[in-house]
Amino acid sequence: MGTSTTARERWIALAGVVAALAPALAATAGLVTLTQWDPGTVTLRVAVVLGGIAAVVVGAVAWRRGDRVTLGFALACLCAALAWVPLGPLSFPVSTIVGIAAEALLIAFGVLLLRRETGWVRVAGWVVTVGGTLWLLGGLAVWIGTLPRATETTLVVLFTVPALGQLVAFAAAAALFVGPLVRPVHTGARYLWSTADVR
Repeated sequence: MGTSTTARERWIALAGVVAALAPALAATAGLVTLTQWDPGTVTLRVAVVLGGIAAVVVGAVAWRRGDRVTLGFALACLCAALAWVPLGPLSFPVSTIVGIAAEALLIAFGVLLLRRETGWVRVAGWVVTVGGTLWLLGGLAVWIGTLPRATETTLVVLFTVPALGQLVAFAAAAALFVGPLVRPVHTGARYLWSTADVR
């Protein structure tokens, strides 16, 4: 029973990492002017679908456990995925509303981590909160700043800041779920070190 529970926890952690990395990858599209790397529409769509499915898995587990913090994270990832759903003429207003919900939920996730956790998890909570805030406020600044007189440099900054905030926030959130995935590697390395003849 213990082994299956450990394996189950690793699957849930993997779902958390995938759910967080999908919106982080989507953020790279906003950084294309800096990185000169575009993952491509097909790659982004596949990542968003996988991230949405992973977010549903994490959300279901969080709901069953009564874990509001993780549920907020899962809902943020799910909203980020739903913002990519093509709805024809409704795509822009729906994706805007769902995107703002994702930003707000991600900030709430970070704030709840700050209030509940200590140590490096609290630091990750700060990173998530600040990154989510940059994503939200940067997105609003894009709406205001894309006026006819905006220079090219201004536009690059306006589009880079929210994407960078999104990338950093979701990467930090993904790091929070990595523990159960690397724990078996750490245990195996420690065992090999303890049984080694030469040290």
